[in-house]
Amino acid sequence: MGLRSDVAVVVVGAGQAGLATAYELMRGGLRPQEDFVLVDARDPDTLAWRQRWDSLRLFTPAWYSHLPGVPMPGDPNRHPLAHEVGEYLDAYRESLGVQPRWGVRALGVTVEPQGLVLRTTGEDIRASAIIAATGPFSLPSYPLFAESVVVAGATLHSDQYRRPSQMPGGPVLVVGSGNTGLQIARELAATHCVSIARGSRQLRLPQRFLGLDIFRWLKLTGALTVPATSLLGRRMSRTETIIGSGLGSLAASGVHVLPRAVGASGDVVSFEGGEERHFDSIIWATGYRTGYEWLPRQALADRTALRDGGTAVDGIYLIGAPWMRNRASALIGGVGADAERVVAAVRRQLGDAGKIGSAR
Repeated sequence: MGLRSDVAVVVVGAGQAGLATAYELMRGGLRPQEDFVLVDARDPDTLAWRQRWDSLRLFTPAWYSHLPGVPMPGDPNRHPLAHEVGEYLDAYRESLGVQPRWGVRALGVTVEPQGLVLRTTGEDIRASAIIAATGPFSLPSYPLFAESVVVAGATLHSDQYRRPSQMPGGPVLVVGSGNTGLQIARELAATHCVSIARGSRQLRLPQRFLGLDIFRWLKLTGALTVPATSLLGRRMSRTETIIGSGLGSLAASGVHVLPRAVGASGDVVSFEGGEERHFDSIIWATGYRTGYEWLPRQALADRTALRDGGTAVDGIYLIGAPWMRNRASALIGGVGADAERVVAAVRRQLGDAGKIGSAR
């Protein structure tokens, strides 16, 4: 593998977090493809917002659902569909002029006296700084007992679900009662016999309150930017927020609400309290993990540094992780503020006239 020594910064991930970072790097005078590069293991058609079910609509309004410098087109008060977000990110990437290296997976980082070396499935890249921007939807997460499931129909993660016609007949269990699980269960209930297994502790908020979208209130009250390190922030981060209708309305529409799923054997799922039920198909609405396996283990050791985008390894930074700084860190409308802080930290480390300038 050849090494590139003329790159100041490598951004791993070309989704919303990576593009927000690219915007801030360019605002600081760095040139894409010359001073910094983006790499992504996926291709443009398989980015996170392209891998969602057809009817998925954001619970954030359009006025909040955009990256720095470019508003989401259309009515600012509407709630965009997922495919619209994908199209918006494509247009944003083109407007920046960045050309990610698609299909290039990060494998590891080597720390050398001259800087950092990002090992990839393509060429290795030497850089002064590496920013992990793989975001909150990097890799599907499953409960440990998922590998014990064998059903007659289908078993798939919400990442793979597209529409009700995709699912065979017979009883379907949706595991996880977050926003994703609730939306999928509600859609499937029109054509299937659906059960949903409760997930983590939740706080339900209405989509609208006193005539305004709930995100107006969250922004006005500062709830979106409560520091993750504060007492309130720590409490908020332990509770999943549900926007809109909750389990009560699902039950009223005929969906069977079950306790938390705790185990499985074949097509029989066990629930808290000892109940067991048979299902023909299962959808895992169990979220995602960030996929930082390629980072040095010691990089994630300093939890305090992570809150500001830094790590325990000089030159390695993070962005887009859930609750990195606050509730907004993983949202498309909040990642821009984090990108500004992370890039400022990169510039302080490298020096405006030092290593960044030498990459030009």
